[in-house]
Amino acid sequence: MKPKKPINIFIVEDNNVFTAAMKSNINSNFEEMQIKVYSFETGEACMNKFKIVKPQIVILDYHLDSKQPDAADGIEVLDWIKKENSETNVILLTSNDNLDIAIKSIKHGASDYVVKTETKFLKINYSLSNLFKLMKSKNEIKKYKNIAQFFIWFFAIQFGIAIASIIYSLLK
Repeated sequence: MKPKKPINIFIVEDNNVFTAAMKSNINSNFEEMQIKVYSFETGEACMNKFKIVKPQIVILDYHLDSKQPDAADGIEVLDWIKKENSETNVILLTSNDNLDIAIKSIKHGASDYVVKTETKFLKINYSLSNLFKLMKSKNEIKKYKNIAQFFIWFFAIQFGIAIASIIYSLLK
């Protein structure tokens, strides 16, 4: 049996302590799954690796300028991600409980928006669980769609052969 490909998750967060805690939280709460977590301090570093790894999920901080003031913000990085691969799911994180930022992030293609409160890891886990279910459903739909296409082609070919046989017998 072919081993499953791991789910690649990128964490883009400029706070190394928070990143380490989040990485540990994800690995311990989803240990039964095959997950590979990468972390980056800037969106620019994330995008350098994005094309190579092609992550299914990105957990992205809204404010990425605490160490590098000229670093791109989360919305800019979100736009880059969606331009590169619209299927990548993005969870936007912020310390601001600001409705405008939440609306803006969803409009730009974020799958979810999590405020960094004392329940942030619980919310991230919940969001990841939902995304894993969504990804599984999409894979099952794709599988059934392929099976349906096979049967359509099979019956179309059979029908074509039957028609050709009838025409051939009439022309004899």
